[in-house]
Amino acid sequence: MWKPIFMFLAVGMSLPTVFQSPGRYALKSVISQQGPHITARSAILMDQRTGAILYEKDAFRQLDPASVTKMMTALLVIEHGHLSQMVTVSRTAAAVPGSSLHIVSGQKYTVRDLLYGLLMRSGNDASVALAQAEAGSVHKFVAQMNMKAQELGAFNTQFENPNGLTKPGHFSTAYDLALIARKAMSLPLFRQIVGTHHYVIVEDRHHHHRTLHNTNQLLESFPNATGIKTGTTDAAGKCLAASANRNGQELIAVVLNSQDRYGDAKNLLTWGFEHWSTVEVLQPNQMVTRIPVQQGQNSVVPVTVARPIWITLPNQETYDLMIRPRRLAAPVSLRQPAGFVSVVTPGQPPEIAPLRTMRADGIRQGRFSWKWLKCWLNHGR
Repeated sequence: MWKPIFMFLAVGMSLPTVFQSPGRYALKSVISQQGPHITARSAILMDQRTGAILYEKDAFRQLDPASVTKMMTALLVIEHGHLSQMVTVSRTAAAVPGSSLHIVSGQKYTVRDLLYGLLMRSGNDASVALAQAEAGSVHKFVAQMNMKAQELGAFNTQFENPNGLTKPGHFSTAYDLALIARKAMSLPLFRQIVGTHHYVIVEDRHHHHRTLHNTNQLLESFPNATGIKTGTTDAAGKCLAASANRNGQELIAVVLNSQDRYGDAKNLLTWGFEHWSTVEVLQPNQMVTRIPVQQGQNSVVPVTVARPIWITLPNQETYDLMIRPRRLAAPVSLRQPAGFVSVVTPGQPPEIAPLRTMRADGIRQGRFSWKWLKCWLNHGR
């Protein structure tokens, strides 16, 4: 059996080549190893692309998420589609207390406009109107929210309504909310809405136009902020899921029950950008290594990864690239499975990707050939 091959790659802004400059290097100097000052009871900082956890403070504590709940509501509605569907506001939706879009029973809005009202204005009434339109009832829609939470790995989350109004049994964690935010931000429409400063919605029956203003002040006060959602109740305190992008690296911060949610989010995001880097270490069609082939026309065949591999790691830290090859015997086909590569970074689960061959390889013809013997026998006849 083949022994695993251990390779150490340099971390760099350009794509590394496996056999060049082996060693361990850092991207840039670290200003401080300490985490940022946070007033929130619970907080987390996560990389949008890789899901790596850069910082956490009681991130797995179950707390009231307030209107940050609406990320899940919007996620489900967008995945369902029907964005142009017209929704008639029910009396139940119009009567929901708390933060409101101020929609009235009998009014008609598109699903798209209600989504803007849900995420920008944090309309509790809009959340109920959408839930009823999408699932037929709030109860059925909440069941879908909880199923989606389990699907995303948000196992410490349970929803009791689509808006985040305080209710026994309605809870989440900073970690779970970061998972939900990460998934939601992968949807172009969600990303567009939470990054919008102002938007005009139209009531269909009377053609009344209204301009909405985003409740997320981070969009105005933090450079390159991209979203996401505020939340406030007496029980939950001030909460925020926030995101920003700098030089192609996007980070998600979640703070729950914070004394200064915008200050906490800024400190987390700034600290993350200063002390962490996200790097593409391997690309498809880039040769990772060569693996021996038994009885092949060539003694080795080059292999590559089946998908890009990105990692997030602290500056001045290193990652280990470990290759576990598969035994190959000719004939070898193009893109044949050839083992696995693991990228191991400090404090994070390993990133594992399958290897595929980069070319085919035939069987080596030895001195004795059955084909030659068959021809000789036939000729002798």
